[in-house]
Amino acid sequence: MTQKELKKISLKFRTLSSQMLKIDSQEEITYIQAFFDFITNTPLIFDYIQKCHKEDYDFEEIFNNLEWRERIIIPADSEELIDFEYQLLAFVLTGKRSLYGFGQHYTSSSKIKDMIEAFMRKVIEPFVVALRNYLEECLIDYEVLVAENTNEKTIFLSYCQRDSDIADLIDESLGKQLEGKAKISRDVRDVEYHESFKKFMQSIEQHDFVITLISDNYLKSRNCMFEMLEVVKDSQFSKKLIYIVLSDEDAKYYKETPEDSIGANIYSIEGQSSYTIYWQKEESSIQRQIEAIGDPTNAINQIKENKIIKKILLDISEFLEFVRDSKGISLTEHLSNNFVDIIKF
Repeated sequence: MTQKELKKISLKFRTLSSQMLKIDSQEEITYIQAFFDFITNTPLIFDYIQKCHKEDYDFEEIFNNLEWRERIIIPADSEELIDFEYQLLAFVLTGKRSLYGFGQHYTSSSKIKDMIEAFMRKVIEPFVVALRNYLEECLIDYEVLVAENTNEKTIFLSYCQRDSDIADLIDESLGKQLEGKAKISRDVRDVEYHESFKKFMQSIEQHDFVITLISDNYLKSRNCMFEMLEVVKDSQFSKKLIYIVLSDEDAKYYKETPEDSIGANIYSIEGQSSYTIYWQKEESSIQRQIEAIGDPTNAINQIKENKIIKKILLDISEFLEFVRDSKGISLTEHLSNNFVDIIKF
């Protein structure tokens, strides 16, 4: 099986499982059927389910013996859970019980919609997560196998989209120097249509090296900062990081002259403080949104965003000190000497 085939299986799994977990009516049981058919008819997944099989469960008897509001006990072990829940889904699809009949054990609400949602979230979702983890492990194992059978190093190019012109320049110039020795990964090349950019960013840790373009745009990008701050917490992996700190002079390398300053102002206390102040303002803004919405259940996305911004605020000062203290070479110097310092590193 190729990596592309693995990714397609993973994508279809995520799509069908997402549709299934959102159901809230008996009529939508067809989504459960579609998901069940997919995992049953996909050898990669079904072979693993069979491998996990250790025991046959009589769910008719299990549910008949439950007391009012008593819940079935889901196995803690991942393989036991997969065996248990696959058989449970098969039982659900027999139609011997309605979906809300299963869900009444998992909520005090008398609404059918709430019962079904509770059952899907508390009982079926752990099964989806366990199988999703298995598929992700398959992808990781494949990538490791490929890496072990090639002498090429892998380099992740981390940058803000607004600095794409600089990324193009480095990709082309450095790529020629590294041909046959290393491969540069970029979102524009390595993320297929409908795939997750977040997952691509998380693949940083699977690369041998990371080249990061530190600009004013980068330091004000929520995605760039969150992912990079997560990576540098690993002291070992941080040794694989290469920073190119952009200055305003580098605006000449853009196809169109940027309207705003691009230079990363990290070499003074005042400059570093400006980024802390920027993220404090972002935190205040999102906090005002949460307060304006009022009901936390309607502000889930804003609350999640607030947590991410808080993490950035906690670590940004240390990160800026780390970058400032690392010996850096200007972009112009890298270009003039054909990136010899990076290649040597």
